[in-house]
Amino acid sequence: MNAVTETKECKPLDLATLRANPELYFEDETVTLERLKQAVEAENDSFNYDLSKDKSRKEIISFSRQCSTLKTAVDAAGKERVAAIKEKANAVDTRRKAMREYLDEQRDARRKPLTDWEEQEEARIASHRAIIEDMIQSGYVGFNESPESIQQRIDKIAAVDVSEAALQEFAENAASKKAAILQSLNTHLQQARHNEEQALKLQQLEAEKAEQEQLAAEEREKREVEDAKRREEEEQRLTAEREKAEAERIEREKAEAATKAAEDAKREAEENAKREREQLLKQQEEAAAKRKADEEAKRQAEEARAANLKHREALNQEAQKAIMTAGKIGDERASKIVQAIAAGSVPHVSIKY
Repeated sequence: MNAVTETKECKPLDLATLRANPELYFEDETVTLERLKQAVEAENDSFNYDLSKDKSRKEIISFSRQCSTLKTAVDAAGKERVAAIKEKANAVDTRRKAMREYLDEQRDARRKPLTDWEEQEEARIASHRAIIEDMIQSGYVGFNESPESIQQRIDKIAAVDVSEAALQEFAENAASKKAAILQSLNTHLQQARHNEEQALKLQQLEAEKAEQEQLAAEEREKREVEDAKRREEEEQRLTAEREKAEAERIEREKAEAATKAAEDAKREAEENAKREREQLLKQQEEAAAKRKADEEAKRQAEEARAANLKHREALNQEAQKAIMTAGKIGDERASKIVQAIAAGSVPHVSIKY
């Protein structure tokens, strides 16, 4: 930073000029944020207000709005400048893309003859290798594979053309592998035929053994039938003896049970008769006690009624005398009045006994 620039930056920024031309913030490099801060703070310091006055309060609102207005104007100017820059950048990107696509196409077009040859060469090599791989896979013999299946593998591999005309640079390797595979398959073929012969002999031996076992089983079954018949006859004899003994036991138990039942019935009848006598005696005693209690209760009730009647008559006499004294009426009329009150025939009047 030179001396001239420093002098310009120290010079106070004119906010009125910036408000009139917001583009100045981006066009003039000396209009820095620091100078803007200094100018705004200086303006803040010079602003005086009195909150007790309505005009001063409105001036505060207007003064604070100046910051928002300046911010919006400068930001809009910057936004327009960025939009213009982006438009130019987009135009450059469009030309770059078209150039890249064209030159990529030309690169591929110039290389196409070599690419086509490489693809053909890859296909040719893959085909030769597939023939060799197929021979190798055909040379694998499965467990217990039949001689017929192995012979089919031999015939298939023997028919493969491994000449130089057919397989070019792979011919020598293919011929070597073909010979080794055929030799291995022939060895497996001989072993498979030997195994097949041994299997046939084993089947014959197993068939003979099965026949002998069948004859032995039939003889054993015959003996088992005879033994079963003898056991069944013996079991029938023993069963008959057990059934006879069981029948005799049952008859004995029935006789014993009948005797015991008769004795139990006699004993139970005697016990029932005794209980009935005791129950009858108890009922008679309870009945006598109840009659005595009823008679006592009746006597007490009659005494209570007599006492109550006597008490009522005494109170009625007192009431009758009081009425006669108060009303100057005769004995007969006073008695009728008391009787009417006692019977509840006089509303709102009663005798407290």
